[in-house]
Amino acid sequence: FQAMCEEILSTAGVLDKFIGDCIMALWNAPRRLQGHRSAACRAALRMQSALVRLNEGRSHEELPEVRFRVGINTDRVLVGNYGCDHRVGYTALGDGVNLASRL
Repeated sequence: FQAMCEEILSTAGVLDKFIGDCIMALWNAPRRLQGHRSAACRAALRMQSALVRLNEGRSHEELPEVRFRVGINTDRVLVGNYGCDHRVGYTALGDGVNLASRL
């Protein structure tokens, strides 16, 4: 995940959470970010390039190729600290988040 996280952070993305083999990231929150749509797309393209480099190194070690996909969606969602008395976390909620996870 390190290489992918670096690309997200380099475009002013915020790492939200890891869900299985998924990285959830946000742009334009908690602070407004001009060009957040473009920043998310740049991160996706940079992640693809990072994966090519990663797989080149893995092929020398005879390890299987790693593949991934990216879902990007822009929508109005709820962003903040959500949870219960036992656990609270900063995240985004709403239909737009669910749609991005399915793209």
